[in-house]
Amino acid sequence: MSRIVTLTTDFGLADEYVGVMKGVILARAPEATIIDLSHGIERQNIRQASLLIRSAYRFFPAKTIHLVVVDPGVGSNRKLILLLADGHLFMAPDNGVLGPLLEPEHFQAAYEVQCEQYYLAPVSSTFHGRDILAPVAAHLAAGLDPAAVGPAVSRQALTKPARPAVKINLLQFTIRGEITGKDHFGNLQTNIDAGSLNVLYGKAISSLRVIVKGETIIGIQGAYTHKAPGEVLAIVGSRGVLEIAVNQGNAAMFLDAGTGDEVTVKMPKT
Repeated sequence: MSRIVTLTTDFGLADEYVGVMKGVILARAPEATIIDLSHGIERQNIRQASLLIRSAYRFFPAKTIHLVVVDPGVGSNRKLILLLADGHLFMAPDNGVLGPLLEPEHFQAAYEVQCEQYYLAPVSSTFHGRDILAPVAAHLAAGLDPAAVGPAVSRQALTKPARPAVKINLLQFTIRGEITGKDHFGNLQTNIDAGSLNVLYGKAISSLRVIVKGETIIGIQGAYTHKAPGEVLAIVGSRGVLEIAVNQGNAAMFLDAGTGDEVTVKMPKT
């Protein structure tokens, strides 16, 4: 088993939560390497965390343990799961945050976490990341067999997120999607991927119109610097999805836009 454990949470860094989880892991697996993917997920934004982990995990060695704690249902009867997918291990609440990895081409196995002998005691009803997920992840990093964490769960029994689909109109050459989150720079990510843009528009992307919050952005740029400082632009970012940015600025603040806002891509009127 890999000794690498990645952490993705919506905890922020102002409190002790992230540091305490690291302490729990290292107390049980002192040889573990802990990598912070992000603790800046918007509060309870399952979708943003889902997209982040989907885009990031493949850059790590096989058998890396990815711990995702974005858990609006903490303390309820929602399950905690260990998912094996694409040769990696993912631990998270069963709330849809691992939804993209449940597709048949990724899924390998899943187990419900029910191994109280590894939990901290007493278990807090508000911090399962510390008391359940972190210590179990540590034991996995130290060599625990994944099948030992609890009973197997079928792929069909796990929660898939309710994701609004991108709407593509082939007759009108339009794509309608939405903002799924923002990064530290205020760049707004969408659910419109590069593949959809290429299929519908090919090399015509430089003349497209991208509309968000009443702002019409002309063209999809190849770099942030293709617009002057302070100007809003559209670009396909490193995650392979359409982003709205401001060169040397903050698009989320500039547009007063955020998760769930509609984004439309269309050809210019001729």
